[in-house]
Amino acid sequence: MENIIVSSSELYQLEQWLQLNDLQTRAIYLLAFFLLLSLLAVVISKKYSLPIVVGYVLFGILISPDILGLLPFLESEFHHWYEFLVFNLDYITQIALAFIVFTIGSELSIRTFKRLGKNIYLIALFEALAAVIFTALAVYLIGVPAYAAVLLGAIAAASAPASTVMVLKEYNAEGPLSSTLMAVVGLDNTLALIIFGLLSPLSILMIEGGGAFLSIDVLLVPFLNIIAAVVLGLGIGYAAQHYISYVDDKTKKVISIITAVVLSSALSLFFGLSSLITNLAVGFSIRNFAEKNLQISEYLDTLTIPLYAMFFIFAGAEIRFSQMASSTFIYTALVFLTVRIIAKVGGAFIAGRISDAHINVKKYIGMGLIPQGGVAIALAFSVQKQFSQVPETALLIFNLIILTAAITEIFGPLLTKEALIRSGEAEHD
Repeated sequence: MENIIVSSSELYQLEQWLQLNDLQTRAIYLLAFFLLLSLLAVVISKKYSLPIVVGYVLFGILISPDILGLLPFLESEFHHWYEFLVFNLDYITQIALAFIVFTIGSELSIRTFKRLGKNIYLIALFEALAAVIFTALAVYLIGVPAYAAVLLGAIAAASAPASTVMVLKEYNAEGPLSSTLMAVVGLDNTLALIIFGLLSPLSILMIEGGGAFLSIDVLLVPFLNIIAAVVLGLGIGYAAQHYISYVDDKTKKVISIITAVVLSSALSLFFGLSSLITNLAVGFSIRNFAEKNLQISEYLDTLTIPLYAMFFIFAGAEIRFSQMASSTFIYTALVFLTVRIIAKVGGAFIAGRISDAHINVKKYIGMGLIPQGGVAIALAFSVQKQFSQVPETALLIFNLIILTAAITEIFGPLLTKEALIRSGEAEHD
């Protein structure tokens, strides 16, 4: 009973603090400010021919609590409520991420896979596994605990579907490289989610320091959770596409898609499943079970623009520079970033050679796999929640992924754009 009384008291104090600081109103101010920044980011990015996602992330970094805390004219009270809001509006990023993953799933066309052949499977498998193995090994060799190295390796497999999608759409890219890149990004993020789901229980076992590696909890439960998430997503996606196929009203179609995505996220959370895998399956199901082209992207493009903007601005704003000042952290981040890039580019190139892929695919696809964003950040959030028994290591992983994601989200889209230009698949203004 004592714990309940303390929790109730703390909850009451929080409610009082929220009311005194009028944080609901200030949250609206903050969202309006972020949307204004996103517009400014678009204007500046267009003016200087930069991928828009770069502008979002840069503005997010500039308004991070640690950066604003350096401004002497801002009162400490402002800093407190601003930091609280930035780190407690993550439901916006969760919704945005759900649509990002859904979009990737909707691009995973079985027809495209058949047309592109074995190339995409080999490239995705090689570059993802290379990132997992070599990154985990590299950070372990410089002193990162084995359980943390395993987690970092799993997260290293993920790329940045949102920034890749945005760059491809922004430059209306079409061709072998563009279609292969979209498919590979979708597949390697699927692999990253599955690998993380399988390795995180193993990491927990390492922390606890015992138990049989072949126990049912370690091997069977992660598989069942992944299968359950896929089945749930396929079921919701099938029902959604069946309804959308028989209605002509655009409003009904848009609301149906939004409902499918949000409902999938809600049910996944309720059943303790991965909402990322579930929404990936929803998008895949709607794309491949429909008898005709439902033109999903046409309905969602306008809706997702502000969601993507908010997602990347929040990602940049959540960087904690105050906790990244140690030489050990910087060295670990540098090793992680360097080895991951080499593994991704090298793995993709070798797979392209083995599968005799199109010349542009072999030469340039690695440049499009460097960004790391939404999925990696989501997995980093998951580490913070699942590994509360080792808070310092969990925070290390979170900060490292946020930092490297920000760096690759700035430079990665530029390399993707360059790859599209060199391959002749990008439209120029």
